[in-house]
Amino acid sequence: MMEALVSGVPASKHFKSLMEADELMDAGKLGDMLTFEFPNISPAASMAIRKWLSPGKEYEVSDEDVDALISHYLKESGYML
Repeated sequence: MMEALVSGVPASKHFKSLMEADELMDAGKLGDMLTFEFPNISPAASMAIRKWLSPGKEYEVSDEDVDALISHYLKESGYML
């Protein structure tokens, strides 16, 4: 399900489509799916998703920020060039 991320689909767009398709999808499940499909990705990627979906807490992560962060972590772990 997460292969779209390495094809260039922005993380925020892909995550939103997954959440629209499954009303039980939340930040924890998205993070679990991401780390299951990309086991070498930094745990910080899951944290970025949680921060993105929990606005108003310590600080907010915008769509653009989560896109950049997930892309960075995928590149850092060798899943994207």
